[in-house]
Amino acid sequence: MAPPPVENRVRELRTERGMTQEDLADLVGVARQSIISIEKGRFLPSIETALKLAAALATPVEDLFWLRKKAR
Repeated sequence: MAPPPVENRVRELRTERGMTQEDLADLVGVARQSIISIEKGRFLPSIETALKLAAALATPVEDLFWLRKKAR
């Protein structure tokens, strides 16, 4: 199975803000395993979850997630 065509800065911004995966999961209302999968690029969150992540990390959603560039 190919990884989602989206990259993110969730781990980077979470650690910059001194948050654990559990902290972020609690703020967003998801399981810690979901945060792990999102950070590793194995799971693409719903729009609602992406917006909640952006709010919890105090960053615009477009700075948190972006389309992966296709290899040529």
